[in-house]
Formats: sequence, C-alpha cells, structure tokens
Amino acid sequence: MRWRELKDLPPGLIRLRTPYEPEARTGAKRDLGWSGYKVHLSKTCEPDAPHLTTHIHTTLAPVNDDAALEDIHTTLAGRGLLPDEHLVDAGYIDAEQIHHARRDHRVELTGPVKPISSRQQAVSGPFDNTRFTIDWDRHTVTCPGGKQNTIWRETASHRDTPVTRVKFPARECGRCELKASCTDSVHGRSLTFRPRAEHEILQRARTEQETVQWRRRYGHRAGVEGTISQAVQAFGLRRSRYRGLFTTRLQHHFTGAAINLARRDAWLTGRPLARTRTRTSPFTALRPTG
Repeated sequence: MRWRELKDLPPGLIRLRTPYEPEARTGAKRDLGWSGYKVHLSKTCEPDAPHLTTHIHTTLAPVNDDAALEDIHTTLAGRGLLPDEHLVDAGYIDAEQIHHARRDHRVELTGPVKPISSRQQAVSGPFDNTRFTIDWDRHTVTCPGGKQNTIWRETASHRDTPVTRVKFPARECGRCELKASCTDSVHGRSLTFRPRAEHEILQRARTEQETVQWRRRYGHRAGVEGTISQAVQAFGLRRSRYRGLFTTRLQHHFTGAAINLARRDAWLTGRPLARTRTRTSPFTALRPTG
C-alpha cells in the first residue's frame, strides 16, 4: 500500500474531497487551494450610478473561468442585463471567447489576452507568427524571407478545437539567410494558426492592449475586486452555510442581494466608494515611520 502520486489522482471534477459533502471538489489558483465551489461575480461600473451586482454564477471548484462565461452571458441575456462591453479577468478571455461573445450576444469582451509564448519566439526572437503574411483565400503563407508554404492542413488541436497547420519545405528553409532568426529545425518551419476570425481578433487585441486608452478603459474592472472583498469580509462569501451546489448557489444569490442593498444605501446617503488599499507585505509593515 502506498499513497498515490499527484499525477495518478483522478481529475478534480470527479475526485471526492470529503464524504460529508459529495459535491465539493478541490480548486486551485496559483498558490491558493480550497475545497468547495467557485463563484463568479458580475457588476456594473458606470461612474454616475451605484455599482450593483447583476449576476452571481456558482460552479464546482475545478471548472475553468472561461468555461463559465457562456452561461453567464446567456443568463444575463435572458434577464435583459447584457452589457455592451464586458471587462473580464485574463482567465475568462481568449480569441474564441471574444469571437463567440460578439457573434452570439453582441458583447465586446475586453481583457488581457495572453502574449505570444512559443518556443520559436523564445529561441529565435523576432520571427513569431505575426511576421508571416497569410492569404486565407489561397491557403498560402509567406515568410519574412519571401518563401511560401507547401502544406496547408485544417485539423484539430489537442483540445479538439479547429486549427490550421502549415509547413515550409525543408530545402527552402535550409538555404535561407534568415534561418537563424526563424527556426533550428532541420525539417523546415511549421506554424499553427487559429481559425481566421479568431486569429485576426487575437492579433488586434494584442496590439490594442498595449495602448494607454485600452489600459485606462480596462482600469474600471478594478472595482470588482472591491466587490469581492466586500462580499468576503462583510458577508462571508467564502464560507458556505449549506451542503450541495444548489443550496450554496442560493446562498450566493442572497449574498449578492445583500451587497446591492448595502450599495444602494451607500449611494442614497452619499457615502463614497472606498479606495483600494495598497497591499503591504509583513516585512514592509515592520519598517518604522516618522
């Protein structure tokens, strides 16, 4: 008999955490782990109106943030509360999510998309996917050296999502003067692209999020951190008083209603929003002040 290694454990969605709460699962985010569920809060952020919670969505703890986004938008649409622009954390956003939000709900999804992180960029530097010119209609890709691909194959990724894989001939890459800045493979350069709509959305989003205007607009999302802090500290959001996903979800909805009552009262009585506190490490807190 021996304890199972972490790699041998069953997936989190089916792994029981405790016999006293059969629906509870183990969640993890960076260095934080917990047992139970995960809650997603949506709120308004207009400067001339109270910042009210519009929806609370509760899932099992291991469910990824982006997997909950479609349910959130569908519920908001059914209640007539869909925003024109939805500011979200990096965990909710992807080119596919941006595309589906526009297509299905006419919502502009705004958040920091992931930067280019590929082995080719890390090793070679400048010649990432953005340096290649794509002709989607003719199924051709032109590299910075002027060479074109010989293979264009539409297939699926390891996540079963549609992708396009292209390959350049090894003989052309081998004698190219720019090979050192492009690839170290003896089989020629290979590239993988998302579908056209998602590829173009991703390139545009990466460019826009480097601008001052985008950062200023996205700064309004910081308000939801205050909402989460208020829900946790004043209303005990992270402690479920009941067992089961259904009753925990019901508790979260009551919590959201209580937050709205408190914020409505603060708005009517003219009490301003509290400023976000700057986090101070325990070591910094020991520094004497004059």
